[in-house]
Amino acid sequence: MVKAFENFAAHLKANGLRLTQERSELLKLVMAMKEHFSPEDLLKRIRAKKLNVSRATVYRLIPVLVQADLIQQSLLSEGQAKYEVTWNKAHHDHLICSRCNKVIEFHHNTIELLQREIASKYGFVLDHHVMELVGRCEACQKKGKSH
Repeated sequence: MVKAFENFAAHLKANGLRLTQERSELLKLVMAMKEHFSPEDLLKRIRAKKLNVSRATVYRLIPVLVQADLIQQSLLSEGQAKYEVTWNKAHHDHLICSRCNKVIEFHHNTIELLQREIASKYGFVLDHHVMELVGRCEACQKKGKSH
């Protein structure tokens, strides 16, 4: 976590911003998030901790955290932007249940190779990607058969 703070502080400084107490507290909360989260989820956690941070501050900070490579936007399929901590976390993709919103994270080397091959074929150099496969999880499939 120390490296994440150092990275964040360096990113802020490079962009003419200061590492304030408020930003430090928010970074701690974000880095402790184990699940995918929306800005509103983060606001709920802030309120639960009784921190005095505005909604506007949260919405301004999220792009800064993305630019600092600490979090990444993911789970676009749910209609609301969700984020996840990616600092020191291996790349992965998502299976998303369209009924219960269950998210399964997975990694598959063949898929990664194919993506690079396709990008290369079209003259692209990949910086990053988000893959979401949307369907129904096993539990929801069983529920659907019983009705």
